[in-house]
Amino acid sequence: MKKLKNIKSILDMIERNLYTTNATLDYSRITDSIIKFADLVANYNGDSEDIWYLETNYSGASELIVGAYWHYTEWHGGQCSKEYLALSALGQIFDPGMSFPEDDNESYIALNENVQL
Repeated sequence: MKKLKNIKSILDMIERNLYTTNATLDYSRITDSIIKFADLVANYNGDSEDIWYLETNYSGASELIVGAYWHYTEWHGGQCSKEYLALSALGQIFDPGMSFPEDDNESYIALNENVQL
């Protein structure tokens, strides 16, 4: 239960920094937080639906995971970049199969607006 609270706390912090004007984290630190979030989710031993249906005041885990995954596929500086590390971490918990980015995904849009490569 504590792991789920930690995951929700990081999710809230990431989304607060993506969707509000009083953000305290820059793009690099948001990326660090997404890596930590993905690692926590990958190591979560509970039901995966606990994660996919986590909601926040802004959006939710499923929107962040999918949007961030697609963002980092398009915006990374190669295999040695932090953004590629984020993509790899997200790849542990999301397999897009034959799908494509959703242009209306709020996390995808917010990350694209904040990109600083």
